[in-house]
Amino acid sequence: MKTRSKQRDLLLEIFSSLPQGQHISAQELRDRVVECGGEVSLSTIYRALDRLSEEGEIRSIMSARGQLWEAVVAEDHHDHLICTKCGLTIEFHDDLLSGFGRSVAERKGYEYQESRFDIFGFCKDCKEYLDKATVSHVSAVLENIGSLMDEGRRLIDKSSRLLNEDKDRNVGSEIEKARVLMKQSLEECNKALGLLDYEL
Repeated sequence: MKTRSKQRDLLLEIFSSLPQGQHISAQELRDRVVECGGEVSLSTIYRALDRLSEEGEIRSIMSARGQLWEAVVAEDHHDHLICTKCGLTIEFHDDLLSGFGRSVAERKGYEYQESRFDIFGFCKDCKEYLDKATVSHVSAVLENIGSLMDEGRRLIDKSSRLLNEDKDRNVGSEIEKARVLMKQSLEECNKALGLLDYEL
């Protein structure tokens, strides 16, 4: 890329060609420039992004994919819902939020220009995946609890039989093993409850 103005024009052309709502990383932007026949370093791309941002042509958002960029379109104020797992970014507009930004600025003595809200959470697909993973994890913990308790009961039954067969027999080690297993069962119960509390 020979001149700054040609570079700027190409970058703006790439941004304007993006589908509505699509955001692009610096690396992806560099790859597009190379596809168009340009030769440019990533550091040059970052400098150009900074200039275009200062000029109000583009703006950045932070997502699970890192810093992304989008074109600024006149009269297209929007905010973002960003999935912190997969990076899915959805643009939306809500008058309540833009009114809130103006209200806060005025209360704090700022002259309002614009506000932007990036709301982070899990998208529907990721939430369903995490819910299934949590249920699977809790199920595995509960199965482990069942096994530990069964083994503990087996040791207690064995200790009782040994005591009934021979009153003088020392069954302390068997009872201690059962006590340890029951303690582990309770710890596993607490782990399962902790997982459920985290989800709730």
